[in-house]
Amino acid sequence: MTDQTLDPESRSRISPRLLVIGAVILIAVAYLIWAATQSASVYYFTVGEVLGDPAGVVGRSIRVQGTVADGSIQQDATRLWINFDLTDGVDVIPVVYESTPPDLLGYSTENRYQDVIVEGHLDANGILQARNLLVQHGSDFETVDSLAGSDD
Repeated sequence: MTDQTLDPESRSRISPRLLVIGAVILIAVAYLIWAATQSASVYYFTVGEVLGDPAGVVGRSIRVQGTVADGSIQQDATRLWINFDLTDGVDVIPVVYESTPPDLLGYSTENRYQDVIVEGHLDANGILQARNLLVQHGSDFETVDSLAGSDD
C-alpha cells in the first residue's frame, strides 16, 4: 500500500471560487442588517420641533408626541379613518390616519385618552400622514367598558 497523502501546500489552499462565494454572502448579510436598522430607525420629535424645521423632516419617518386638540377629531361612521389636530399646547399639526383608530383615542370629556404618539411622515403640505397611533395612558388605566360600568 502506498501512502497517498496530500502535500501540505495543497491542503491549506482555499479555492478562489469559495472565497468569492464567502465574500458575496458576507456582503449580502451586512447589507440586510444595514437595511433593517435604517427602516426601523424613527426619529422622535415634539410638535414644536416639527413645525420649527418642517423642511428637515418632510418625507422622513418620524414619531411625534402630543395631545389631540379638543374638537378636532373627524372620522367616518365605519371608523376606517380619522383626522385630528395634534398639539403641544402652542403649535398644531394636522394628522391623517387611514386605518381603524385605537378605541381609547378620544377626548378626556368622553373618558378617553388624548395623549398620543403618532408615527408616520410629514408630507409636503404639512400634514402628518400617520401609519401608527399609540395612545398614552397613566398607571390608572381603565378600559372604556369598566368606566361605563362604574356609572351604575
